[in-house]
Amino acid sequence: MFEKIRKAISRHDNIQDWNIRRVKSREFQQYDLRETTEAYRTTVDEKYLVEVLRENRSSSGERTVGLGSAPLLTEAEIEEVVQQAYQTAGLVNNPPYQFPLPEEPPEVPLVDQVLLDNPKLALKELINELKVKTREHPEVRLSAAEGFGTVVETRLISSRGIDVEQTATNIYLQWVFMSGEGEQEVESFVELSRRRLEDLDLAREIDRRAGFTQDLREAAQPLSYQGPVVVRGTALAEMVGSDVLRNLPSAALTFTGETPWKVGESIARGELKGEPLHCWANRKLPYGILSSRFDKEGLPAQRVELIKDHQLLALTASKRYADYLDLPATGAFGNLEIAPGGTPEKDLLKRPFVEVAEFSWFNPNPITGDFSSEIRLGYVVEPQGRKPFRGGLLVGNLLDALSNVTWSEETGFFGSYQGPRAARFNQLQVAGQD
Repeated sequence: MFEKIRKAISRHDNIQDWNIRRVKSREFQQYDLRETTEAYRTTVDEKYLVEVLRENRSSSGERTVGLGSAPLLTEAEIEEVVQQAYQTAGLVNNPPYQFPLPEEPPEVPLVDQVLLDNPKLALKELINELKVKTREHPEVRLSAAEGFGTVVETRLISSRGIDVEQTATNIYLQWVFMSGEGEQEVESFVELSRRRLEDLDLAREIDRRAGFTQDLREAAQPLSYQGPVVVRGTALAEMVGSDVLRNLPSAALTFTGETPWKVGESIARGELKGEPLHCWANRKLPYGILSSRFDKEGLPAQRVELIKDHQLLALTASKRYADYLDLPATGAFGNLEIAPGGTPEKDLLKRPFVEVAEFSWFNPNPITGDFSSEIRLGYVVEPQGRKPFRGGLLVGNLLDALSNVTWSEETGFFGSYQGPRAARFNQLQVAGQD
């Protein structure tokens, strides 16, 4: 198939570069309602993506290039798909650049052997563990669960000589806990995704989420608050791993002028009051959800030191924007890694404070960092006790929050984030009912 696509590409003039990526996946799916398995399903999929970089001319006669891509599912579509990519590329006039030259990608651990050998059995045993462990929490009941065990094989070849491949596994599990009856009934939705079964830490997660679900029954509406806010675990990974730290060091946004960040300058918008940030864009993180030996251009995985002592050290760049800005091409961002702090987690819990245990969805402005995100479950922690609440908004700016934070020395791995397990943001606001 690769050779037939390559021959179809060669019949078109002015194609400077091309690459062909094949993705083969097999997935086992299981759907449960309460204690009963409702359905099993196995899917097998194979698809190709054809990309061509075509030499064009602008209206003023200057040399330009255009990128065109199209998906391919069957051999009968080859000529049509290549023609579609070629025509699309002819409509674009970008400054010239080239696809990457071949480099040997590193070995990155991406495969759970148990999942690779038998995803069906692995998933069935995982969901059975969910059911058995939930029975230890009579205050909650399992309403529904579904899981997907996936094996993905990828190969990429290019006109520049790249020929690389990798295999990766993934496990995705979601379930719903319910507690109470009638008007007092509450539910809690949980989803987890990892490359390895053991990284799910399922027993601990069930205990934690069962406690959250029970607390939702007792949760009051929040009052407005301003002061220290503690965020831990998956909620912290969601918060710091959002689009802000991924977008602002982007060479593409630097080229278009959309990011204010500059290499060698502080990322703080004002005074740095907390611990300085030290972080990496890490596509080499073992078993990271966003890890890969190579990205969609064929660029090998890297661990790029982005920010140290709150200063931007580097940009993440595709080959196109690396050529435009005369930078090293780093490839896709991958996972976020943050250096641990120097404070034990227990010392971050000095009362009083508010803890955000779960967001409904943390969605900051990807450029400014401003956020106003609904709190699914939080706690007001005072000397006299710990009271759950739900609702209200956590309001602030992520860049300001990262300039006034204390990180835990304990670290954790949360799929696409590795770093401090807890953080105390010293000045954030909760907008409550008053």
